[in-house]
Amino acid sequence: MRRPKLKKASKRMTCHKRYKIQKKVREHSRKLRKEAKKRGHKKPKKDPGIPNAAPFKEEVLREAEQRKQRLEELKQKQKLARQKDLEKKRKLQAKKNATKANKHPEEKVCMCSIILLF
Repeated sequence: MRRPKLKKASKRMTCHKRYKIQKKVREHSRKLRKEAKKRGHKKPKKDPGIPNAAPFKEEVLREAEQRKQRLEELKQKQKLARQKDLEKKRKLQAKKNATKANKHPEEKVCMCSIILLF
């Protein structure tokens, strides 16, 4: 039967091997950069906005502002709802833990009294 190794293997390697690995890493990085250049960098399109010549420009801007406010209110409501749910879960968990904690001391007392009787 073979004895297990007591020491971990050394991380030493020859310079030739180390340099070879570094060269491979450089080549790989260069290849990735080259591919990125070929694909090109796509800039996100800017929102042109509403031209000044557009009729009812003020109304359109007001509607956009109202939409933003509605979205913000929805986010706030969802956040509050999530917080309430978490609080309820925590309270339920605390009640469960409290009932478990109350049960355990009684069992210990009963076990001790039984042991003392013998």
